[in-house]
Amino acid sequence: MKLKLGEVLLLAGGAGFLILWIAEYQRTSFAESYWLLMLCLGCLLGFQFVKNKRLEREKAVSPTIKQMVDDRKKKKKS
Repeated sequence: MKLKLGEVLLLAGGAGFLILWIAEYQRTSFAESYWLLMLCLGCLLGFQFVKNKRLEREKAVSPTIKQMVDDRKKKKKS
């Protein structure tokens, strides 16, 4: 699985915010560190969204094996 730069940055941001939230939660209350948890969740959801959009684009571009075989058969008959 090869990730693009934007996907890596979102994933690293999510992991970083999670680590910061854990450290901040030990120091303060949940309410005061909640924003870090939401940034972590936002990065992880953004990562999933970007990755799924890329996979859809790649799937739409690359033909299936069955389509390739059918195309070759049509070319041989012509």
